[in-house]
Amino acid sequence: MSIIFKIADTVKIFLTSGRGFTSLLEKGASVASTQILHNCRHYIPSLGVIIDAGANQGQFAMAASHFYPQARIHSFEPLPGVFSLLQRNTRRLTNINTYNMALGNSTGTLEFYSNAYSHASSALHVSDLQKNMLPKTANSNRIQVSVQRLDDLRHKVPFIPPVLLKMDVQGFEKEVLKGALHSLRQIDYLLFETSFVQMYDGEPLFDEMHHFVKELGFDFIAPVGFLQSEKLQILQMDLLYKRKKG
Repeated sequence: MSIIFKIADTVKIFLTSGRGFTSLLEKGASVASTQILHNCRHYIPSLGVIIDAGANQGQFAMAASHFYPQARIHSFEPLPGVFSLLQRNTRRLTNINTYNMALGNSTGTLEFYSNAYSHASSALHVSDLQKNMLPKTANSNRIQVSVQRLDDLRHKVPFIPPVLLKMDVQGFEKEVLKGALHSLRQIDYLLFETSFVQMYDGEPLFDEMHHFVKELGFDFIAPVGFLQSEKLQILQMDLLYKRKKG
């Protein structure tokens, strides 16, 4: 019965979001991204630019194109194979630009862990805790990927307000923000995933990330998504912040 309830909940999310049941059949369609953006719309009525760090196969970008059709979306994905899927899934959406690189706090190349479960790929190594809870994340290969600071890309990414910086980079969010200190002056909203347990070796957990973002001049708005274990422990949460006025 649990499977039936999950299917019913999935259909409900898509229908209430206005995307429609048939959008479930699209390559790259994501229930999680649809739910997160549906929740964001309660707090952000419109956007001019969305910076999509950690685009994977385009799940977030495709959902964002539905909820914010007037926004220009800039999607960054460092893994070559996954980037090809991102391009394929978003090729009909003219408001999405794609970049085969990571965002971080350096320019050049970055040692990266390409995970067999692509969603878990990261510049940080998957922790033993995550491997035990999610065995599908246990296998990864070290590769080199291109990386740039967002501050060095502002000539390519014009910031048309309001601007949202979304980060789903598996524990590397703080490094992305460090490489965007000047850009943050023109960014209105931050949306990022943070962990409450060590999902990646060396990742900053919720308390550290929350205080860091507050020091950068952003106020917490609300949680808009979460990941639970089979025992209902909240492992990660998607948080929305807004830049302080003045």
